[in-house]
Amino acid sequence: MRTFEAKTSIDLFDLLIDLARQHDLISKLEAAGFRKASAVLKKGHSAGSHMGEEAVLELGTLLTDRWGGPEVGAVLALKTDLTRLGILGELILQSETPQAVFYQMARFNRLLNQRSAFELTTTPYRLTMTHTHARVGPRFSRAAQFGAIWALANVALIPEHVFGAAVRPASAHFDFAAPAHLEPIHKVFGSSILFEQPAAAVSFDRARLKDIRKDTSLPVWKALEDAAERGLDDVPALDSVAGRVRHHLGEHMAGSIASESSVAARLGMSVRTMQRRLSDEGTSFRQEVDAVRSETARRLLGDRRISLSEIAFRLGYGELSAFNHAALRWFGQSPGSLRREKKAVPENER
Repeated sequence: MRTFEAKTSIDLFDLLIDLARQHDLISKLEAAGFRKASAVLKKGHSAGSHMGEEAVLELGTLLTDRWGGPEVGAVLALKTDLTRLGILGELILQSETPQAVFYQMARFNRLLNQRSAFELTTTPYRLTMTHTHARVGPRFSRAAQFGAIWALANVALIPEHVFGAAVRPASAHFDFAAPAHLEPIHKVFGSSILFEQPAAAVSFDRARLKDIRKDTSLPVWKALEDAAERGLDDVPALDSVAGRVRHHLGEHMAGSIASESSVAARLGMSVRTMQRRLSDEGTSFRQEVDAVRSETARRLLGDRRISLSEIAFRLGYGELSAFNHAALRWFGQSPGSLRREKKAVPENER
């Protein structure tokens, strides 16, 4: 049985260097300089993984400038060698169906890029992969656009690159303005493309995917999956896990609380890994849920147009009495008392 080793953002950096050189976007001298930097990063182990993320952003910015727009991500994706993506690439190649590939990409993308994540959603007719990227400053905004196109282009090309099926997405959406040159975008994603949308995503017609499959080795696939799980545990967090948990809880708090497993999946971690990381930061998932609820309650109580019952619902409480008990614990007062005394939020924050 082969031994599989998880690869990191530094390996993604190496792949992009080679693709950039193939397309004459960087010179031989520049490529040699990047490869030297990559070798130095690899010696740093966990620190190198952090710096590798920065290196990918730096290179993405350079490639966008050289090509003239972020659509270069689609150009490079057409030549992606999936075997260069370590365990994730091997899992993709060993998966039986496109649906299985997309599941593995959503589950293990964090091995290659902690700044981005995939979310897989399905309906009876559509399968959608949504791509999100951690907020970056103005310096790396073009790199984030490049990254979104690159990542989703690789998703769009899975039926062809892995299964030899000429199937393109039914639609593609991007959360930024259309680039100047759309030909590479259409070549990869088809004709139904929209820009300046709420999220970046590609959707497939499930009927066109259902008969696409290939034979695979279950023992090899299982060994890869186990190695990928171990790899996720070893990937150091770039940012506070507690902060990312709070962000996801707050984004999805509308009448219910996101489950621990769903938040872990969005962070690209197993539940066990997320629990361990939170514990290392001196907190827990339950504590973060409580913190987000209290912060949201304090903000909503400052808006008298929203009833107490509505606030209780938004916080995921089935009954107003449960909200009242929580408010007493958080604030030492009932929600009604807070409103009457106008202490829901400071005056300078209204």
